[in-house]
Amino acid sequence: MALHMSTVISRKPTDILAHISQLRSSLSSNPLLYTISVSHHTDSAELTSLVSSVKALSSNSIGCLSAPIPSARPCWPQYTAVSLASFDGERATLFRSTIPGRKAASVGRWHAIHEELQPEPAVPPRHEGLDWESALTNAYEGNALPPALERLSAEDIDSVLYLSDNAPEGLSSSLSKFLSATKLGLIGSSTPFVTGRPYTLFHNDSIHSSGAVGVCLSSPTRPVTHSVFPGLEPITRPMIVTSSEGNLVNALDNANPSGLLLHAIRTHPAVSPRVGQEISPELRLYMATLKQKNGTHELDQVFFIMSGDPSRGSIALDTDAAPAEGALIQMFLLPPSATPDVLGEVQEQRADSARRVHNLTFASTSLDDMEASDTSTTTDDAETSVLEDVFLAASENGSIVSRSAGSGHSERPWKCGIPGGLVGLQWAT
Repeated sequence: MALHMSTVISRKPTDILAHISQLRSSLSSNPLLYTISVSHHTDSAELTSLVSSVKALSSNSIGCLSAPIPSARPCWPQYTAVSLASFDGERATLFRSTIPGRKAASVGRWHAIHEELQPEPAVPPRHEGLDWESALTNAYEGNALPPALERLSAEDIDSVLYLSDNAPEGLSSSLSKFLSATKLGLIGSSTPFVTGRPYTLFHNDSIHSSGAVGVCLSSPTRPVTHSVFPGLEPITRPMIVTSSEGNLVNALDNANPSGLLLHAIRTHPAVSPRVGQEISPELRLYMATLKQKNGTHELDQVFFIMSGDPSRGSIALDTDAAPAEGALIQMFLLPPSATPDVLGEVQEQRADSARRVHNLTFASTSLDDMEASDTSTTTDDAETSVLEDVFLAASENGSIVSRSAGSGHSERPWKCGIPGGLVGLQWAT
């Protein structure tokens, strides 16, 4: 279970270092999870100092470099954020993984929905009778766990947190052996222009450019999952998936999915193109599965729509496995004007909470949002904010989610990459 969580956000490295220094005596003997956000404003000497100070908190630690935390205040994404979570050593096992994941995109990546879609000569073959569930489960090399986890009892683990490069599929597949555990993974921020590495992961004194690091947890009481997807606007009615295969949705209510989506875009008041204009290629479109809760539908899993073809009907999603036949789905648009305010969302959650909890949240941002903050000329006082009992980290590469469904089951891993989207866990303190 979590013993301490905090996130400090500041443009003053001295303030962040002071916060870290105050925690040194209390965290020194406990496993530590941390992230440090970086931007084009990050000074290399300051980053080195921050990394060294965080590592000095514990000899048993994992971490990564992450993205600035999106905020409605234009200057705040330029601030550095350090997030810390310390766990009971009797209930936490740190690990390092080199299990490979997906190496390249494959079936279903045809062409963008916004183009005036023309038939393509080659159609990927349909494999009649193929068990996609089994094929995808065994798609990655072996299913061995990282060595540090091999002797753990699956029944004892209730949550797994990990920080990964952009190929987490092999690890997420192996972690499915922890059947009833919630697995949350943050894909680290891309850091070639910061450290010269594609990703920057830390495991004790070692620095890695690939693979993953993480922690397995067993708590006296199970953590509660939470998710928020602000800003999404529905553009279709709820529909039933009547045919899907791999990452493709082939039919909705026995109708052409791409045709339904294209019609919805053209008639949506916020984005419908004028006569003679094409649909903007900048549109961010999503398909979400819906579940019933308190008599209403709420979003469960949300997938980015990569491509589609009205002549064939299929829609390709950014996932290994599209929603199964019989699933209730709805399609959404994230308006171009949407501005993620992750910091505001988390602060609102804290204000609404009736009791004290430790709240760990992984958030998604986008390159556009990061570039917008880098070009902001708005002045802001250089204040420092400390979020107690909160671990908040963001990445433009999104996160991987597999929540416990109870009764020894958890959902198939899926990628949450919606700018401003949040997924996380809460532990009672």
